[in-house]
Amino acid sequence: RHPRGKRPLRGSPEGSSLNNFTAEPVIPFMISPQQYIDGLEWRYACKKFDPRARIEEPVWHALAESLRLSPSSLGLQLWKFVVVTNRELKERLREVSWNQSQVEDCSHYVVLCARRDATQKDVDRYLAQIEFTRHPSAEKLASSADFYGGYVKALTPEKMNTWLDCQVYIAAGFLLSAAAALRVDSCTIGGMDRRKYDEILGLDGTPYRSVVGVALGYRAQDDAYAREAKVRFPAGEVIDIRA
Repeated sequence: RHPRGKRPLRGSPEGSSLNNFTAEPVIPFMISPQQYIDGLEWRYACKKFDPRARIEEPVWHALAESLRLSPSSLGLQLWKFVVVTNRELKERLREVSWNQSQVEDCSHYVVLCARRDATQKDVDRYLAQIEFTRHPSAEKLASSADFYGGYVKALTPEKMNTWLDCQVYIAAGFLLSAAAALRVDSCTIGGMDRRKYDEILGLDGTPYRSVVGVALGYRAQDDAYAREAKVRFPAGEVIDIRA
């Protein structure tokens, strides 16, 4: 294994022989860096979806996998993603989302839900999955159990709630990035009555609660916002590199 910080750069021939370490096979880019940036430049917060345009199954599968494979703190995955395609249900959600048409007109509306709390049971469930997948030594598993359990128990209710919300936003970011790469339009929906969402989606009395929504589909031809220039601050103002 390569020492920390000495691993060859994936997709970069220049990283194939750093400091005379044996190189791993170079993994080629699936898309080029510029193609990825082009996707991010292409995306915008879609204001008007074409209600007739549907996301095809292979594309949706990739988007769903971007949620499932998203990183989370400690790897605990304390979330659930409710995917709404039923028109009547989307209409009801629109009514409690400041009447934003994207909720109803999109192809797939994803409601990202966080856990209401995290307990030792959640830690034990994840540790069981680690044991099943990686077959670690009993010593290593016990060490992980002590660390994860201690971290969760130390959180105050306020910090716990914030921590759980943050996990969902990580997944939302992954979903938005994946959608851009696949040229699927998106719009994050934060203007929503979370309590009403929980009621409509049948989440009351469950371990999960609504946090944020992401509408996915394809832009309408007459969405004027699609032609607006993207407004971002220069990289030098927001990226501070300490070399």
